[in-house]
Amino acid sequence: MKSRESRGNAGKRRGYLLLSLILLVWNTFATAFHGGFLSPPTGLGGAEGTSVSTAVFPPSASSLPPESPRNGPLSIRQKYLLGKRIDINKAPLAEISELPGISDKVAAAVVEERERLGRFRSPEDLLSVKGIKEKRLQKILPFLENIPNN
Repeated sequence: MKSRESRGNAGKRRGYLLLSLILLVWNTFATAFHGGFLSPPTGLGGAEGTSVSTAVFPPSASSLPPESPRNGPLSIRQKYLLGKRIDINKAPLAEISELPGISDKVAAAVVEERERLGRFRSPEDLLSVKGIKEKRLQKILPFLENIPNN
């Protein structure tokens, strides 16, 4: 037969487990709801025909502009994951500096070299830019549109 003390500890453990489960479910729902994965419940208005206040529920994800979860514009890496590439022959300095491993100084050198050459005809032309070597070129190639060979 179990002692009174061990039965009390088992009850406490079950209580903590239940509380942990409740908190886990609550946090999962709150994260999904506030992250835009779930739409707000409908039909919670006071009188028929009234809608729920937007202060309570955020706007749906379809009505938001394309922004990152941090409520800012998408970075080049996020755009790359969405299938977008930049054209190194037309991209502004700010867009080039968002490429991985490219600082503002190297981006300025890319723009300067592009103006000097007229345009880049192949990815290897980027090796003439001060600050871009083979390793860095391989790092940024997936983010670049194909450069026409004309």
